[in-house]
Amino acid sequence: MQLNELVPDSSARQYAIQRLAKLLRHPDDLAYKAEEVRRKLAQEKLLIDAQLNTDVRRQFDDVQEGLELLYSTSGQIGRVKTDMQKVDELCHHAQSYLPNFDRIQQISTANRNFVRAEEFYLQFSEFHQQYTQVREMLTDAQENFDQGNFNLLRLHYFLYKLEDFRNRALGFTGVTDIDSKQTLAQMFGGLDGLIREFENFLWMVAGSMYDLALRNRSNVIVQLLKVVEFEEAADRAQEREREGAAAASAAASASLSPTGAGQKVERVPKHYKKKLLEFIHTFVSSRVSEFFTQEANGLDGITEVTGFVVDELTFVGDAVAPAFPANYFIFDTFVD
Repeated sequence: MQLNELVPDSSARQYAIQRLAKLLRHPDDLAYKAEEVRRKLAQEKLLIDAQLNTDVRRQFDDVQEGLELLYSTSGQIGRVKTDMQKVDELCHHAQSYLPNFDRIQQISTANRNFVRAEEFYLQFSEFHQQYTQVREMLTDAQENFDQGNFNLLRLHYFLYKLEDFRNRALGFTGVTDIDSKQTLAQMFGGLDGLIREFENFLWMVAGSMYDLALRNRSNVIVQLLKVVEFEEAADRAQEREREGAAAASAAASASLSPTGAGQKVERVPKHYKKKLLEFIHTFVSSRVSEFFTQEANGLDGITEVTGFVVDELTFVGDAVAPAFPANYFIFDTFVD
């Protein structure tokens, strides 16, 4: 019988030829070692067959276990479906026991809306006072910037609450006439300017990272990054809301309230992380350019330039970079 008939696969046949060539190196080996080789190969075949049988049995056991699990899951789903149908039937029966159920439900909805409207009114009446308080806090932080006696997190918290309330107020479905919309827009008009001032203040803090790190005020840098991370999370949440707007609209409740989740106007994304990294890139480029402009006449050679770069990167790695999250790759940003 030819080897081609015994081993039809070409790769396996090539392996068999190489194996026999190693075992039978001399012409006399065919006479003296053939039986020994046959026994050895027979033992290997038995071992391989046993391993295959074990693996196949294990696979069958896994398949059987998976089928049993699917069968039990199907039964559980059926029981849950039956239970839910029973609950639905009980709810319908309970409603039939109350002849005025629809009226009670309407009164309950109206009561909830009145409560929420009252809460909205109180927030509305306190808006100007809170706005003035936040503006004074920001002005105080700007005037006492060198002392560093300000809390970015507290300032951002109150400003974010004002912005969130403004978005809910402008999206209040009870306000449909143009005059009311214009009145609300005028009332909240100064808030956008305050938000821009706060953003400029953030970049002022970012531009003072070197000085803050030198004065061991890395906590201010951390506060800046906390604000950036919070706004990034809010941007992502806004994007998810925009993507799911159609589904949310289809599933919206018939009961609308001034503080309902679906009543806010769309929040404007801040993109603070992108802006911060761009600001740092511009800041570092300006710092390097200033160094070359001021020291160009006094440089003796590459040694001074190398020393400046090494000192800068060492300071950044030791004092500035530890305040940043790892996913900012801030050291690489300074190097670039």
